[in-house]
Amino acid sequence: MGVQRYARRDESIKGAEFALKQGKKKSWLKYVLVFGLIFFACWYERNFLAQAAEKIRKLPDWTIFIIIVLSLTYLVWEGTIIWLLMRQSVKHYSWMQGVRCSFVCSFFRTTTLGSGGGVAQMYEMNRDGLPLACGAGLSMVQYIFHKLSITLYGLIGFLCLLFAKDESVSGYTAFLAAGIGLTALITAVLLLVTACPPFSNWGFLIAERLCHGKWQDKRDKMKAQIDSMQEESLRLLKHSPRTAGGIFLCDFAKLTCWYLVPWFVLSADLPVSLWQIVCITAAAQMLAGVIPTPAGLGSLEFVFLMFSTKIVGAAEAGAAMILLRCAVNIIPLVPGALLALTDRRKKKGSRECPAE
Repeated sequence: MGVQRYARRDESIKGAEFALKQGKKKSWLKYVLVFGLIFFACWYERNFLAQAAEKIRKLPDWTIFIIIVLSLTYLVWEGTIIWLLMRQSVKHYSWMQGVRCSFVCSFFRTTTLGSGGGVAQMYEMNRDGLPLACGAGLSMVQYIFHKLSITLYGLIGFLCLLFAKDESVSGYTAFLAAGIGLTALITAVLLLVTACPPFSNWGFLIAERLCHGKWQDKRDKMKAQIDSMQEESLRLLKHSPRTAGGIFLCDFAKLTCWYLVPWFVLSADLPVSLWQIVCITAAAQMLAGVIPTPAGLGSLEFVFLMFSTKIVGAAEAGAAMILLRCAVNIIPLVPGALLALTDRRKKKGSRECPAE
């Protein structure tokens, strides 16, 4: 029985590894396009970036240190969310395992431009004793909570700016209304798919009549994933409402870590308000989510600069945006890479596996 259990577990791990490799093979064109666009944008805006870099160079060391701490603290909160979700199914799962999973997944999410983060998380959860099907469901539930938190935080930030008649959002009423409407629509669909099985069943009934051949196989795989997600989400909401509330609080806490970064950059030289910069960043990320770009590259920068340059200089706003992007993607690479490369638990698992 022990040999069979480890054999099934190894087979699941191989499946996750194969999926990750396939995702990497399909992403080469995306890498070329994304980095080509980044290179062109940097060349085209080289004078603006030079001014922003000069602002960053003049920042005090303590500001850079706080940004690093905020970036890593975000991943600690993310790991806490993974721990809250995992302990519902794997009782021996520790908080440190959740934090480790968060750092490793952040590394793969950045290096694969977003496509490998979910697969890496399923792989890590499977190695810690969770079946791949349940891991897919939990990962999707975590993503839904994350998107809902971004929407609520951004909506609160926008309303605060609107009622305060803040200069940063003046003149963008039509754009903001369209963005908020589209964000609300996406959020409503995610909620219905997550917690309303009749809605997804109705959608798949339509897809069954339209999809044939290879599309039918994709539809069946998607249905299995959504069924697993609904099972996990409904179980969480029905049996662990306090855990669901804790996840929302952790999501708001981790997003605050990101949203504080621009304020620390701008407040070093300018008398900017904390609530104003946090609200601008929250609203910018909410609206950036409806702009389809790989890993959100470019969309957040565009919306944030559009708002912030109305209250601060372009160079200052650029410096804040560059350091925010570093906090989101660059700083977590180092600890995530170290944990992904060392991977001591894999060696420990191989020693504990009984011989056939």
